[in-house]
Formats: sequence, C-alpha cells, structure tokens
Amino acid sequence: MSFLKLQNIQKSYSQERKAFACPSLEISKGKKIGIAGETGSGKSTLLKIIAGLEKPDEGEVLMDSKSVYPKLDRLIPGHPEMAYLSQSFELPKFIKVIEYLKTNSIEEERFDQVTNLCRVKQLLYKDTRALSGGERQRVALAKVILKEPVVLLLDEPYSNLDPHHERIIKEVIRDISKETDATILVASHDPTDLLPWADEVLILKDGEIVQIGTPKEVYYQPVSEYTAGLFGDFQKLDGSKWSSLMQDLIVRPEQLKLNNHGKTGEVKAVYFHGNHELVEVKTDNETIQARSAPGTFKKGDKVGVSLKLTDYSK
Repeated sequence: MSFLKLQNIQKSYSQERKAFACPSLEISKGKKIGIAGETGSGKSTLLKIIAGLEKPDEGEVLMDSKSVYPKLDRLIPGHPEMAYLSQSFELPKFIKVIEYLKTNSIEEERFDQVTNLCRVKQLLYKDTRALSGGERQRVALAKVILKEPVVLLLDEPYSNLDPHHERIIKEVIRDISKETDATILVASHDPTDLLPWADEVLILKDGEIVQIGTPKEVYYQPVSEYTAGLFGDFQKLDGSKWSSLMQDLIVRPEQLKLNNHGKTGEVKAVYFHGNHELVEVKTDNETIQARSAPGTFKKGDKVGVSLKLTDYSK
C-alpha cells in the first residue's frame, strides 16, 4: 500500500518554464528513495512539493490517504510530520550547538541517541560559527531527526563537502535509514552516491520522471543515454553484432570482458583509474572500452572481447 502518493502534479514558474509534472507516483512507507537528474531537472521542486513547502498549480500530494496541503495554514511552512533539509540551510550564529539542538521536550536518552547517530556528540559545546561545512551539515541533520519526522527529505546533502566529511555524512544517512522508520528521499548532484543506499531511484529530466527502478536497473538497464550518462561511463553498441538483439545496446565497461585467447581486436590505449584500468580496444566493427584489473593488458595486445548482459528487472 502506498504511503506517499502524488496525483496529477503540475508546477510551473512561468509560461515558458515547467518546473515539475507527475501524473502519478507512489512510495511505500519506510522506503529509501534516491532522486537523480541534471541541474534544473526538478529534484528540489519535487522534494519541496512533497514537503508542502511549495504548492503545485494542479494536483495533490497524499500522505496516508490524507492531503498534505490542508495543514499548510501554519506560521511555520511545511507539513509538521515532514522534515526538509535544503542544501542552502543556515545555522543560527552566536550560539552553542547544544543550545541549538536541545529543548526541554526532548528526553535525555533520545538526545544522546540522535547526537551519537549524527556524529555531533563531540561538537555540543562548540560555537556554531566554529564548525566546518561537514559539521554544520550533521548538526542541521540532527536538528531535524530530533523532531522524529515521518518523512525525511534531503536536498543535495553531499554537496560542497570535502571527501572526509562527505564520507561521514553518507555513513550518518545510512545509519539513520537503519535506525529510524522514516521514509527517506535524497536528491544528489552525483547519482552514484545513491546506488549503494537507495531501494529505488527516480530519474528526472526537464521536470519529468523518465525512469524508476532499483539501483541495478537504472545503472545496467537505463532507458536512455541521458540516464546512462548520469551514472558514469557507457557506450552504445550495435546489438546485432554482439547478441541476438536487433537494437542498440547501452553497455557499461565492466560488461565487456577481455581475454588473451581470442583475436577480436587490438588494444589501442590503457587508462589507469587506480583500482582498475579502462582498456580501449579497436575491433572490426567499432571501438570499445572495457574495465580490467591494473596491469593486465598493454597497448598493442591482441585480445578477445565478450559481452555479459544481465536482466536486473527480474
């Protein structure tokens, strides 16, 4: 049964600019949903519409079969059971972290649990002005988690962070997903961040959802070159020359396997990527790139190439 439901949503900022349109979208309770798309594709607009921070021109958002919007006549914007954390959040200045987070209504045990979960326990007596970007992000996240939201909406939580703090915030979001029953939606500027975390991924383009699937489905079975490109290297191959399929194939480098036994093609270049290499091979039909362990092949090698496809929709 769907917990969140979007029906016939239409949102425009002008006659020329459609911000978001969605005939139907249903999300089950407790699901982890990733939202991917290029800049301007409608990721933030979708989150704000669900949160009740923006009302669509047409359509309805339902939570537990009740409209989100009747509850919007409040001094504080947004639905009281939803928490939306923007990428451009601000913390109050001239205040200690503990003063910002703690209220009389929060039990000590709950406060300890959340501050540990969000990795901010050691920051409680720091001034908010002394925090790094990653520390501010975790403090802001702790603030919304303390409110025990039923739905948590995170807009670009990994942006503008150095690798160390990005890794920590990913761990925090992973742990929050495990420790709470909240339905969580995360929009990311780097869709590969969503693959190890999400139950499902929504792909947005020009304000519309163009694909919904598991991480493996959107990665290995993208419906278009646009979707494929969001998740890294790919190539388009003539399916009739590689399989019985009479259509073009979108293939990841790791789906092409190289060996020293055949003579399908010749290695033209090898590109080092740390834990793997991209090997460029010229065949009779086309030039392909395959992933290989470092040091396995060198320029000039004669190699065999095979294709391994898996149907992840089953």
